[in-house]
Amino acid sequence: MPGVEMVDKVIPTASHVPFDVNEFELADLKEKPSKEINAPGIEGCYAWMECKLHNIYEDEYEGFPYLLILGKVVHLEVDDDIYNPEDGSWDIDKANPLMMVESDRGMHFCTVSDINKFEPYGAMFPDGKDPLAWMYEKGETRE
Repeated sequence: MPGVEMVDKVIPTASHVPFDVNEFELADLKEKPSKEINAPGIEGCYAWMECKLHNIYEDEYEGFPYLLILGKVVHLEVDDDIYNPEDGSWDIDKANPLMMVESDRGMHFCTVSDINKFEPYGAMFPDGKDPLAWMYEKGETRE
Protein backbone atom coordinates (compact mmCIF):
# COMPACT_ATOMS: atom_id res chain seq x y z
CA MET A 1 0.00 0.00 0.00
CA PRO A 2 1.85 3.08 -1.20
CA GLY A 3 1.62 6.59 0.18
CA VAL A 4 1.18 9.70 -1.94
CA GLU A 5 4.94 10.21 -2.17
CA MET A 6 5.00 7.16 -4.48
CA VAL A 7 2.45 8.51 -6.98
CA ASP A 8 5.01 8.76 -9.81
CA LYS A 9 5.88 5.07 -9.33
CA VAL A 10 2.31 3.84 -9.90
CA ILE A 11 1.91 4.47 -13.62
CA PRO A 12 5.05 2.57 -14.71
CA THR A 13 3.93 -0.49 -12.74
CA ALA A 14 0.49 -0.37 -14.36
CA SER A 15 1.83 -0.06 -17.90
CA HIS A 16 1.29 -2.83 -20.42
CA VAL A 17 4.80 -4.12 -20.94
CA PRO A 18 6.22 -7.45 -22.14
CA PHE A 19 6.50 -10.18 -19.51
CA ASP A 20 10.30 -10.01 -19.54
CA VAL A 21 10.36 -6.33 -18.45
CA ASN A 22 11.31 -5.89 -14.80
CA GLU A 23 8.72 -3.47 -13.41
CA PHE A 24 10.86 -2.75 -10.33
CA GLU A 25 13.58 -1.42 -12.64
CA LEU A 26 11.06 0.34 -14.89
CA ALA A 27 9.59 2.28 -11.94
CA ASP A 28 12.87 2.62 -10.03
CA LEU A 29 11.50 0.64 -7.07
CA LYS A 30 13.35 -1.49 -4.54
CA GLU A 31 12.21 -4.97 -3.58
CA LYS A 32 11.21 -5.85 -0.02
CA PRO A 33 11.46 -9.55 0.83
CA SER A 34 8.11 -11.20 1.57
CA LYS A 35 7.47 -13.44 4.58
CA GLU A 36 5.01 -16.02 3.19
CA ILE A 37 5.13 -15.81 -0.62
CA ASN A 38 7.86 -15.79 -3.26
CA ALA A 39 6.98 -12.48 -4.93
CA PRO A 40 8.66 -9.45 -3.32
CA GLY A 41 6.88 -6.46 -1.86
CA ILE A 42 7.74 -2.86 -2.58
CA GLU A 43 10.09 -1.04 -0.24
CA GLY A 44 8.81 2.37 0.88
CA CYS A 45 5.14 1.43 1.23
CA TYR A 46 3.39 1.81 4.59
CA ALA A 47 1.73 -1.63 4.51
CA TRP A 48 2.05 -4.92 2.63
CA MET A 49 -0.52 -7.65 1.98
CA GLU A 50 0.85 -10.99 0.87
CA CYS A 51 -1.78 -13.10 -0.86
CA LYS A 52 -2.08 -16.56 -2.33
CA LEU A 53 -4.34 -17.12 -5.32
CA HIS A 54 -7.73 -18.54 -4.37
CA ASN A 55 -9.63 -18.38 -7.65
CA ILE A 56 -9.97 -16.54 -10.96
CA TYR A 57 -13.41 -15.89 -12.42
CA GLU A 58 -13.65 -14.95 -16.06
CA ASP A 59 -16.87 -13.35 -17.22
CA GLU A 60 -18.35 -10.68 -19.44
CA TYR A 61 -20.48 -7.67 -18.50
CA GLU A 62 -22.37 -5.77 -21.19
CA GLY A 63 -19.97 -7.05 -23.82
CA PHE A 64 -16.79 -6.29 -21.85
CA PRO A 65 -14.69 -9.25 -20.68
CA TYR A 66 -13.21 -9.12 -17.20
CA LEU A 67 -11.35 -11.24 -14.67
CA LEU A 68 -12.15 -11.28 -10.99
CA ILE A 69 -9.10 -12.48 -9.09
CA LEU A 70 -9.62 -13.61 -5.50
CA GLY A 71 -6.72 -14.07 -3.13
CA LYS A 72 -6.34 -15.15 0.46
CA VAL A 73 -4.28 -12.80 2.63
CA VAL A 74 -1.58 -14.92 4.26
CA HIS A 75 0.47 -12.11 5.80
CA LEU A 76 -0.30 -8.48 6.60
CA GLU A 77 2.44 -6.12 7.69
CA VAL A 78 2.20 -2.45 8.66
CA ASP A 79 5.10 -0.04 9.14
CA ASP A 80 5.79 0.50 12.85
CA ASP A 81 5.47 4.28 12.42
CA ILE A 82 1.90 3.84 11.15
CA TYR A 83 0.56 1.06 13.39
CA ASN A 84 -0.75 1.66 16.93
CA PRO A 85 -0.23 -1.59 18.89
CA GLU A 86 -2.53 -0.43 21.70
CA ASP A 87 -5.72 -0.64 19.62
CA GLY A 88 -4.67 -1.85 16.16
CA SER A 89 -5.45 1.47 14.48
CA TRP A 90 -3.37 3.11 11.78
CA ASP A 91 -2.20 6.73 11.73
CA ILE A 92 -3.85 7.86 8.49
CA ASP A 93 -2.02 11.20 8.48
CA LYS A 94 1.39 9.48 8.62
CA ALA A 95 0.41 6.82 6.08
CA ASN A 96 -1.01 9.40 3.65
CA PRO A 97 -2.49 6.59 1.51
CA LEU A 98 -2.45 6.95 -2.25
CA MET A 99 -5.84 6.50 -3.86
CA MET A 100 -7.09 6.78 -7.42
CA VAL A 101 -10.58 7.48 -8.66
CA GLU A 102 -11.50 7.43 -12.30
CA SER A 103 -13.11 10.12 -14.37
CA ASP A 104 -14.00 10.56 -18.02
CA ARG A 105 -10.59 12.21 -18.50
CA GLY A 106 -8.47 9.58 -16.74
CA MET A 107 -7.05 8.78 -13.33
CA HIS A 108 -7.47 11.28 -10.49
CA PHE A 109 -5.04 10.66 -7.64
CA CYS A 110 -5.96 11.66 -4.12
CA THR A 111 -5.63 10.63 -0.49
CA VAL A 112 -7.87 10.33 2.55
CA SER A 113 -8.09 12.24 5.79
CA ASP A 114 -9.13 11.05 9.22
CA ILE A 115 -12.49 12.50 10.29
CA ASN A 116 -11.96 11.25 13.87
CA LYS A 117 -15.22 9.34 14.05
CA PHE A 118 -15.26 5.91 15.66
CA GLU A 119 -18.01 3.28 15.89
CA PRO A 120 -17.63 -0.21 17.30
CA TYR A 121 -18.29 -3.10 14.90
CA GLY A 122 -21.50 -3.85 16.80
CA ALA A 123 -23.01 -0.63 15.40
CA MET A 124 -23.62 -2.52 12.14
CA PHE A 125 -25.95 -5.04 13.76
CA PRO A 126 -29.55 -4.50 14.90
CA ASP A 127 -28.85 -5.80 18.41
CA GLY A 128 -25.64 -3.75 18.70
CA LYS A 129 -23.57 -6.90 19.30
CA ASP A 130 -20.59 -7.85 17.17
CA PRO A 131 -20.73 -11.61 16.44
CA LEU A 132 -16.94 -11.68 16.18
CA ALA A 133 -16.27 -9.79 19.42
CA TRP A 134 -14.79 -12.95 20.95
CA MET A 135 -11.82 -12.59 18.59
CA TYR A 136 -10.93 -9.08 19.73
CA GLU A 137 -11.55 -9.64 23.42
CA LYS A 138 -9.39 -12.75 23.66
CA GLY A 139 -6.91 -11.84 20.94
CA GLU A 140 -7.74 -15.07 19.10
CA THR A 141 -7.69 -15.66 15.38
CA ARG A 142 -9.16 -18.27 13.09
CA GLU A 143 -7.23 -20.16 10.46
